[in-house]
Amino acid sequence: MTPAYQAIPEYLSNTRYANPTDSAPFNLAYNTDMRVFEWRKHNPKNAEAGQAFMAAQRMGQRSVWDGQTSVKEFEMSPEDLQNGRVMMCDVGGGLGHQCVEFRKYRPDLQGRIITEDLELVQNMISNREELSSMDISLQTHNFMEEQPIKGAKVYYLRNVIHNWNDEPSKTILSQISKAMAQDSVVILDEVVMPHMGASWKQTSMDLAMMTMLAAKERKQDEFEKLLNGAGLTIREIRTYDEDYGDSLIIAELLPARVDEKFEEPAAVVEQSPARVDEKFEEPVAKEESLPAMVDEKSGEPAAVVV
Repeated sequence: MTPAYQAIPEYLSNTRYANPTDSAPFNLAYNTDMRVFEWRKHNPKNAEAGQAFMAAQRMGQRSVWDGQTSVKEFEMSPEDLQNGRVMMCDVGGGLGHQCVEFRKYRPDLQGRIITEDLELVQNMISNREELSSMDISLQTHNFMEEQPIKGAKVYYLRNVIHNWNDEPSKTILSQISKAMAQDSVVILDEVVMPHMGASWKQTSMDLAMMTMLAAKERKQDEFEKLLNGAGLTIREIRTYDEDYGDSLIIAELLPARVDEKFEEPAAVVEQSPARVDEKFEEPVAKEESLPAMVDEKSGEPAAVVV
């Protein structure tokens, strides 16, 4: 990461200090057009270091699963359990650390857990036996493509969306919303930035996203707009770390999307045969026929003089 940070002044000078969207200081520092994740496919040692960093960056921080923050959305009905419904689909779950933490802290919450990521990442998982013993399954998946796990109770994404600018983020979330059941939720585990007075931890994360990924940390209204674009809306936000602003953003399908996916088509209402004035939408008064004026002598219709 150090070369990318060192490239920030030159990069911003070259781009007239515009907010990065397509490229980042990383691209200048490493002389590549590829995004970090694509570049790491060709640099496996760096990929391993990146995964180790992501696992260690919150070391010492309390776990979101420690019982102090409600996770009621994960509760499964007897019918869900009987039908083998997936309780938690960890999208972009890396090496599965959050799934393991969840099982350790919340053994009371039963249900299938699946962690998804690219094959490159999952090939680095060294504790497969531990995952299997905890009923945590692996699913190779690119989250830019169709979500293969349909109707999961919770689709969980930890520090995924902050890696991408708005358009790719909408693609990720849209692929999930298409796979959701009526009672499914998306939980984004992300930093929620304040409008003013951000902590140094929050600004350092924001700077890292800009430097490496041309991305950013977001405020609540930015998350709402992003989710709306994918057919979702925020139900609730639960902040569990005030210093970082780490929060669980619980999102559900927009009502219109629920209607579209699950409800019966609305009945067709037949329009009244009454004529309607196109401009003012008022019924047109019925025209009365005037009696014909007849010449009394000839019996012929009389001429109308205007």
